[in-house]
Amino acid sequence: IVEPMQSIHADLTNSADKQRIEETLVILDGLDKFMFTLVQVLTQDSFHTFMREIVHFLPWAWTFFYSYIAIACLVLMNLVTAIIVENAMEQSNLDHELLDAENAA
Repeated sequence: IVEPMQSIHADLTNSADKQRIEETLVILDGLDKFMFTLVQVLTQDSFHTFMREIVHFLPWAWTFFYSYIAIACLVLMNLVTAIIVENAMEQSNLDHELLDAENAA
C-alpha cells in the first residue's frame, strides 16, 4: 500500500491532493507506524477516516483492509478456541486422574 501511494504522490500535480496523500503517508511510513495502523484497523478504532483517504487514491485498498480484518479475526477466534479446548482437556485429565486415584483406594 505504501509503495503505490508514494508513486502516486510523486506523480501528483494538485497541491491539495499532495497534502492529503502526505498526511496519509505519515501513518503508513515505517514498519512501526504501519503495525500501529493495522492494530487500529483490527480494533476498528476510527480506521475509516484514513481508509477513505487511501481508497481515494487506491480504489482497491479496501480489499486489503477488510481481508486483514477477516483473517485476523479468524486467527484470534481460533486462538481463543484453542485455549478453551486446552483448558477443558487439562481439566478432563485431572478428573480422570482423581477418579483413578479414588478407584485405587
